[in-house]
Amino acid sequence: MNVGHTLQLALPHFQIYTVLLVRIAGIISAFPILNSRSIPLSVKTGLVTMLGLVLAPVVSFPKLPDNPEQVVAGIASEFLIGLVIGLAVRLLFAAFEVAGELVGSQMGFSVVQLLDPSTRHQTPLIGQFHIIIASLVFLALNAHLFVVRAIGMSYELVPPFGASLSDDLALDVVRLSQDMLVVALMLVAPVFCTILIVNVSMAMLGRAVAQMNVFVLSFPITIGAGLFVMGLALPYSLHLFEGEFAKLTDSILGLLHRLGHV
Repeated sequence: MNVGHTLQLALPHFQIYTVLLVRIAGIISAFPILNSRSIPLSVKTGLVTMLGLVLAPVVSFPKLPDNPEQVVAGIASEFLIGLVIGLAVRLLFAAFEVAGELVGSQMGFSVVQLLDPSTRHQTPLIGQFHIIIASLVFLALNAHLFVVRAIGMSYELVPPFGASLSDDLALDVVRLSQDMLVVALMLVAPVFCTILIVNVSMAMLGRAVAQMNVFVLSFPITIGAGLFVMGLALPYSLHLFEGEFAKLTDSILGLLHRLGHV
């Protein structure tokens, strides 16, 4: 068998494998834990390649179109499917970061920002704390394996080159954004109630003792009370993390059903 005949047999398989990698690469690019700059590009590339090798024998691909424009459009749709799977996870982690930003601003940490080297932009201190705790819970629950399972199921629900956009998909994305805000408010509710009580008490104290500088005194009291309540509410926060991660698979599968019109 000459080299030309070997390439002729291997080229279609290589093209199919490349299309397979595009969907997985879209997931990795949007995944909140793996898209960090602290993770080397070689590790991400190796992970995408490994997942592709695992899925290649079990995924059935249709014959690639002869039209180059259809091939490009199909590859773009494959990347879109990967982004959708990663978007469901990313929006959930964004809720935790938004909750930290809300708490930090109420506690007085809005003037102190942490420069995150992974994203190269300023991140709220409490938001970074929530992201770290949520990442540890995510890995401890093996929720990343649920995402890998969703990748495999995505090829059953949305065949390669079979994705299609719809108004229902946009509504589901909006619903996920709304759920993100609801989760953020649930996470910050204990601290918000405590800070409200502290602020009302300080206002009453300022009325009663006019000589006291309530503005300066309120900073350490608010920060101390907020951190104390965050510590007390940590079991509640962990339970909330677990519950939201348990719903993650259903959210991903719902989006895939919209893409595949199943």
